[in-house]
Amino acid sequence: MTAKVSRTKVDAAGRHGARRIVVKIVIVAVAIITLFVLAQMPSPKQDVAVTEAPPVNVTVLPVSAEPQFPDAFDLPAVIEPNQIVTIAAEVAGRVEWIGPREGSQVKAGAPLMRLNTDLLQAEFESMQAQAKNDQTEFDRQQGLVKGGAAPSRELDQAGTQLAISLARLQEVQARLERTRIPAPVAGTLNDLLVKEGEYMQAGTPVARIVQTDVVKVAVHVPEQDVAFFSAGHAATILADIKGRQQSFSGTITFISKIADERTRSTRMEITLVNPDGLLHSGKIVRARLTRQILQNAILIPLLAVIPMENGYAVYVEEASKAQRREVKLGIIKGDRIQVLSGLQPGDKLIVSGHRFVAPGQDVNVVSNVSEGK
Repeated sequence: MTAKVSRTKVDAAGRHGARRIVVKIVIVAVAIITLFVLAQMPSPKQDVAVTEAPPVNVTVLPVSAEPQFPDAFDLPAVIEPNQIVTIAAEVAGRVEWIGPREGSQVKAGAPLMRLNTDLLQAEFESMQAQAKNDQTEFDRQQGLVKGGAAPSRELDQAGTQLAISLARLQEVQARLERTRIPAPVAGTLNDLLVKEGEYMQAGTPVARIVQTDVVKVAVHVPEQDVAFFSAGHAATILADIKGRQQSFSGTITFISKIADERTRSTRMEITLVNPDGLLHSGKIVRARLTRQILQNAILIPLLAVIPMENGYAVYVEEASKAQRREVKLGIIKGDRIQVLSGLQPGDKLIVSGHRFVAPGQDVNVVSNVSEGK
């Protein structure tokens, strides 16, 4: 009896739990269905007020063309002497006298030094006496031949001997003259390589003269620019002289036919006068070279250009609206760039505020700027 009662209670509890689970499932299903129905219902339409974007404040620059614009660029360059002449002794001898000192300015032909002439002088006098004697013998044989007292063969031999003596005399005389060493060119006696009393062999370097009243400016030009230049082309040299920049006019006198294999640049020499000696050898200067003169060139501020996915664009102001123009660009000059197409003189280029506008957007011109400001 007791077991039967217990089993009845258990069955009742199981049925009660099952009903609670069913109730929960039903509530969840009803909630899901309700949410699905609400999601499918159209939302009520709302009227949204459309507001126009306010005008953008911009600054414009009237576009103009320069009648002639030099396409120029600067390159570092080095001053070199126009000539460096090393003088060598042409005959052997002992240095007997040296005239000018190192650093002196010398003229072409001015005596620099003299070698001892004792031995050469004696040889010269001997050859001079021999030539005189041979001349006398030749004259005598010539008289005998004319009188028929001697054969012409004797006159020929005397003539040959005289010619040999005269040639030797001229050779000794030339060697004697070369004991006096002059300056072959005008310039600065930069180095004396021997001293008084020193004995030298023929070919020994004795002095070095540097010519700086005319100087060369050596500059290496990139390979893509070399074709723009030729000998006779004008160039400007900019140099810092005692803290102040000075310019000098020169002329291109040499363009190498061989480019530097490492830098792919070509050596060019610009020659200019240097009468005051302001440009000394080794000085670093700038060479301003002009590739070409551009006609009617349009240049605009570089910051006015907007990079696009496929090129470049600018904005101009037309009837208080911003209009985009695609442009083709050329050379860059400082903070300006050349426009090859896309702009015309008279256009009002937006140079400030252009990055905040879109095509057709209203703009408010707050200021105009002129070229160069």
